[in-house]
Amino acid sequence: MHHNKLWLHNAVLFGALISLSVWRLAFGSWGLNLYLLWWWLGAVLGFTFVFADRFVYVYFTHPQETLSKFVRGLVKRGSLAAAVMMLLSDRHAPRQLVMRSVLFLAVWVVIGFLAMTSSVSPFGRGLVFGMGLHLAFDLVTDYLGRAREVSLWFWQIKRPMDSNEITAVVWGYLILFAIIAWLL
Repeated sequence: MHHNKLWLHNAVLFGALISLSVWRLAFGSWGLNLYLLWWWLGAVLGFTFVFADRFVYVYFTHPQETLSKFVRGLVKRGSLAAAVMMLLSDRHAPRQLVMRSVLFLAVWVVIGFLAMTSSVSPFGRGLVFGMGLHLAFDLVTDYLGRAREVSLWFWQIKRPMDSNEITAVVWGYLILFAIIAWLL
């Protein structure tokens, strides 16, 4: 992943965390207590967790691909940092990532709804928020054409998606994410 995009990931994460925290503190939804700390910790972990799909790709879903073999070779030689940088690189990004798919977006919406309505754990709510935020960020950047192609999000769908369908999915997810995130 290019350093600018990694910086942008951090800016989006912490910008959203600060904005939501300030809003909720200002209007009495939250207090300065451990709830806020646990929510932040969950959100940072959830945001970071989405990067794990690249490791799933290398070790479980596509272990025979050249990229997977190369990354595992780096790890065996003790070059863990180089392996991680290779996996985070947009230039070498795997094409069929589990969490970067329209089906996983649907799963996140269900999990988000359940966390919103059933969970009192600030860590769990933050974890779900962080994952959803990362997915929303990646989906929008792919949709706007700055990174990978948005069509890669539909790799599990066995028919071509037209641009109207893709736009409907992107906007549908963003609207559902905004509603769920606001209530987490």
